[in-house]
Amino acid sequence: MTNRHAPPLPVPVWGVAVLAAVVVGITVSVLGHDGVTAIDRPGTDWIVQHRAAVLTPVAIGISDLGGTLPMTALAIVLCLGLAWRRRWAEAVLVGIATGGAGVLVVVGKHLVGRSRPPAADHLVTETNQAFPSGHSLGSIVVIGVLAAVLLSRLVRPAARRIAVSVAAVFVVAVGLSRWYLGVHWPTDILGGWCIGALWLAFCLAAYRTLSTG
Repeated sequence: MTNRHAPPLPVPVWGVAVLAAVVVGITVSVLGHDGVTAIDRPGTDWIVQHRAAVLTPVAIGISDLGGTLPMTALAIVLCLGLAWRRRWAEAVLVGIATGGAGVLVVVGKHLVGRSRPPAADHLVTETNQAFPSGHSLGSIVVIGVLAAVLLSRLVRPAARRIAVSVAAVFVVAVGLSRWYLGVHWPTDILGGWCIGALWLAFCLAAYRTLSTG
């Protein structure tokens, strides 16, 4: 039975293939300490040198909003809201996407085992591994699935553009805040975004296939 409210696949199949190739490329570079990781040390040095006192509390606040607890809480509220409206399939989509993101972060950090930038560069305390950035991966999945659910109900093009823009700005801001705070290399953040986007695309594609099959 066709579900006219099925969230759309955010990128075409060829785009997913490219995204997967990028994930592999970044991960291989991180493991081999070469390739795209050449941007990490210069990028970190640049951002440390260009910090401003007025930006630091903003970066900390954005980072906190994109952390595990707020993103998990948002996903739970969304699941409960969808369940209350008997939109069970979408509630399951949100739950699986969010839970899977958490697993990817833990497994990725454990398998890659990458050290964070020097503690002297940190503006907040972090003790676990660096790759992938959990904030970047988690926020793109949770905010992405939230945007997808909203887009399935928004009719006006302007409203859809606003929803996509707000979601994108927030996700980018969270990733940049982690770079600014000195707790991630740039490729940790790029890896988090790409892995999260790939997982989100897979979840939405699977949901759409099941909903329209």
